Amino acid sequence: ACTNEEKSEMFYKAFFPPDSAAAAPPLHVEHPEAAWQFDNFSNKQIDHAIGHINPAKATRPDSIPNVVIKECRSLLLPFLGPLFQATITLRYYPAKWACTETLILWKLGKTDYSSPSSWCPIVLSDGLACLLNSCMAEELTTMCEQHKLLPSHHFG
Repeated sequence: ACTNEEKSEMFYKAFFPPDSAAAAPPLHVEHPEAAWQFDNFSNKQIDHAIGHINPAKATRPDSIPNVVIKECRSLLLPFLGPLFQATITLRYYPAKWACTETLILWKLGKTDYSSPSSWCPIVLSDGLACLLNSCMAEELTTMCEQHKLLPSHHFG
């Protein structure tokens, strides 16, 4: 690959392989009764998720940096709960939160950078979106374990 277009195409194929042909989901499905009633995230849950944020991890340029979320947690907590509650209640996930940017950086110590395996994709996401997703994942994991919805051999 010599031109930027050729290099771009090579990276795209290497880092974003085509989706496998998945069957369309059935249109009419009877879902079982809910195993639990979702409650909005408490400040304690959000604070716990903030505690697990890596302040050095980069976010998208138009996002609140993780270090700011972590260092200003006491100021942000009263606002994050209602924000996340509105997101869930209104079933509105901002399009900006769903956007990511992928940077392609070279791996140190490689002698040949003509191969895509010598490069590393770095994904930048929105900091608030990552925090909400972290809260949601923790809630789902906890509730699935409490209600014994996971197979006994399932770990992680």
